[in-house]
Amino acid sequence: HVQSFHGYGSGWMKKNGFSPDAFVQAAMQVASFRLFGEMVGTYEATQVRRFLHGRTETTRTVSRSMETFVKMMGPRATLARVNAFQSVKIKKALKVAVADHNKYMRKAGRAQGVDRHLLGLSMMVKAHESVPALMSNELFARAKRWRMSTSQLSHPRFALWGYGEVVPDGVGLAYSIHAKSCVFCVTALKHLEWTDKLSELLEEALLEMKIILEATAAAKPVSKL
Repeated sequence: HVQSFHGYGSGWMKKNGFSPDAFVQAAMQVASFRLFGEMVGTYEATQVRRFLHGRTETTRTVSRSMETFVKMMGPRATLARVNAFQSVKIKKALKVAVADHNKYMRKAGRAQGVDRHLLGLSMMVKAHESVPALMSNELFARAKRWRMSTSQLSHPRFALWGYGEVVPDGVGLAYSIHAKSCVFCVTALKHLEWTDKLSELLEEALLEMKIILEATAAAKPVSKL
């Protein structure tokens, strides 16, 4: 499913002090939380082309600060019950989540992520050797299961792209962020009927975030002078 969002784009996000990619990733987390009912493992491809033969490292979008923001947004749209002061709290939570995401992405881009390192270690295990306890741990396997696989590719001359989900109960989410719009290509197994729903939730989250951020202006103290 291709979803074109024309409510705003990178121009508005930057004007309001947000990294467009991290802002959209936050919207994706709100949408996926409302789809799945929980936070799920999310992969974002991060380039490491500064290194010889470098391709990608994983930026893990889910963090404690992202979870805080998402749960403040709630499992359903909250516009009817969010006042100006609540919107200020949500904006602060979003700023922290975006900052943490950017910090992780910068580290990943410098090859300071964890996933390629662990992949390299696992590939060093010979066929006749026993698998280290870490790699046979249930949590280790769960930490590598990406129910939401995301990647951004934005260029004025690049209209659309996409790929499939990487696990049967997951979604693929390719996206492009333009100055005044965003485009998403959502994939999932057909029988799950998730693509239309997630597309709607993405648009809902982006619109809701804009309205909440604009509402913070109403919470600013007015000078009595």
